[in-house]
Formats: sequence, C-alpha cells, structure tokens
Amino acid sequence: MIENTILCVKWGDKYGREYVEKLKQQCEDNCSIPFNFYCLTDKKEKDYDILLPSAWDEYEGLHSRFRNKQAPSNMWAYRKLYMFQLDYYTSTGGWDESERDFKSIQGNNFLYLDLDVIIHQDLKYFFTLDMKQSWTAETKVTAVHGKPWIVRGWWNDMNLCRKNYAAMGSTPINSSVIRWNRGQLTEIYKHIAKNLDVLFFTYPTIDNYLNHFWYNMWYEDSGRTDESFFNVFPKGDIYSYYTGNIFPSDMEQKKLRPDHKICLFNNSADTNDVEELKSLW
Repeated sequence: MIENTILCVKWGDKYGREYVEKLKQQCEDNCSIPFNFYCLTDKKEKDYDILLPSAWDEYEGLHSRFRNKQAPSNMWAYRKLYMFQLDYYTSTGGWDESERDFKSIQGNNFLYLDLDVIIHQDLKYFFTLDMKQSWTAETKVTAVHGKPWIVRGWWNDMNLCRKNYAAMGSTPINSSVIRWNRGQLTEIYKHIAKNLDVLFFTYPTIDNYLNHFWYNMWYEDSGRTDESFFNVFPKGDIYSYYTGNIFPSDMEQKKLRPDHKICLFNNSADTNDVEELKSLW
C-alpha cells in the first residue's frame, strides 16, 4: 500500500475542475515519491473523487445570520474539516453510510493542499518532516501519535495578530497546507463535532478557530513550541503571493519565489486570484 496521500477539497463554483487537474499535475511533476491523490468534492467526476459529507451544512451562515449580515459565511471553508474525520472514524470504527467514501481513502501520511497554490519544489520534503514530537499543553489533550504541521503566515505582523485576537481579525495560522499522520487530528474533529453550534456561530473562518484552540501564538517568541497542538512550517518554506514572505523584511507582493517550496494565493476575497493564478500556470 502507498502510505503517502495528497488531498484537496473542491466545492461550489469558485474554482473550476481545471484547478483540481492542474494541482494533480503539479503534484505529479513535483513529488519524487509515490503518493495517492484524492479530491474531496460535492460533485464526483473522476475516479479519485471522494464525496464530501453534508452533515454540517445546516450550520452554514449561522455566524452571518446572527452576528453581522456583512460578515463572511461562518467557519469559511469548514468543508476542509471533514478531512479530519479520517482520523476520528479510524480510531472509533464508526463509519456510517454517509461517510462510506472516506473509508476508501488509502495511506497514513497525509498532505492537504489548497487548490490555489503553485508548487515550486519536491513535496517529498513534507512527507519526511519530524512527526514524533508530543504536545504537553495544560489542556492535557495529547496528540498521542505526535504533532501535525500547519502554515504559520510569517508575512503577518504578530503584534497586530495579538491585538486582533479577540476580534478574530488577522490570524497567523493558515490552513492552506496541512501535514499530518493518520490519528493525529482526532481530537480536533471530536471537539468540532461536540461543539458545532457554538463554533459555527462564533468563528468566521476555520483559521480563526484553529488559531484560538490549537495554536498558542502567545508563547511563540519564547520558543515554547510544546504549548501548541501544531508544529508550523519554518520560514522560507511557504509564502503568500498577495501578501509577502516574512514580516517586515521581505514583503514584496506579487513576486514568485522559486527557492521556496509552495506559493499560496490566499486573501482571495480581496483579489482576482482565480484568473491571476491561471495566468501563472
């Protein structure tokens, strides 16, 4: 069995099917080790497509309906979080009919990629990261199988992130790339499933949620990485096309950096990244 698996998620009409095909091609061109590829989607078209569940769809719009009609849809991109049930149902054996597609996903080492990325370097790097560190936060919720990895937006001004913490403005955590082994995200999925109405009402994006519950940015300067559930990819790995690379020293926008591993096209709400990314393929 091939142990390494790359996942993406597509729903709605913002991104056409060509984005999935282009991402798959980029992975094939930039990964020197064997891997499985799956697209989690609301419309199955290919044999590697996995049908997204719809159990949480009833909560969509809860945040904006009750708090601010101008606010983004609550828990924006929450469908990404369905990936985490791979761990939950593996650990409990609780598959039901609506999640039968997920049971067919092969592999134990997972790498999630947003559709709007450009891959510069060999993805083997992500599959060889140290996954064995443990988490010892005061919550006593332990990642038994080690710590997963997520994007820390080094282009963010951390002082501003801390200032906006309560207002859930800018956040250092970015879910465009996530690396985990099967079993490492069980606690997150269980927490979401147990608190759906509160979380969907409170958080406008999943990055806000992950930052508040699973990453301790207050200890970042002290180097106390054991205080966070996630490891973060180091500076120089992942950058933002529209925002920059490392605050404040390297913030030039709309600049490709091929010496880095992945370029993100985040902040799409303020840009026309769908068409601009196409022009850079």
